[in-house]
Amino acid sequence: MKKTLSIFIISLMLATILVGCGDSSGYKDGTYKATYDNFDEHGWKAYVEITIKDGKIADVDFDYVNEEGNLKSEDEEYNATMKEASGTSPEEFSPALEQQLIEKQNVKEIDNITGATHSVENFKELANAALKNAKSGNTEEVILEQKKAE
Repeated sequence: MKKTLSIFIISLMLATILVGCGDSSGYKDGTYKATYDNFDEHGWKAYVEITIKDGKIADVDFDYVNEEGNLKSEDEEYNATMKEASGTSPEEFSPALEQQLIEKQNVKEIDNITGATHSVENFKELANAALKNAKSGNTEEVILEQKKAE
């Protein structure tokens, strides 16, 4: 009887531990946004908006906006010029980064994209800031200091 009771208690403890590990992200459902405080030297400001559903990253929107409110990913001239110069463009790398974060659920696992290194760095920095708020459930927009180009 003691052996059966001991096995039951150990099983119950293990089950409790495993259930507690079920949502390791600790994200609270909601939409979390991070952006920079100023426009960069080319007149663009990066932002990321992350939607958490059932504790997981469900949707990501990453782009740059200019003072007129236009999106970099929709600027045909900019996309064509960048594609020719670097082999990629915002209309390509933005959705790729968004998809990677949804699939991997971890900013640290985001792969670099050749020709868009600076944008990948921006994405990671902004996503980390937004996800930090997602842990506490604070849906207030995070404003980060815009770094100067090196």
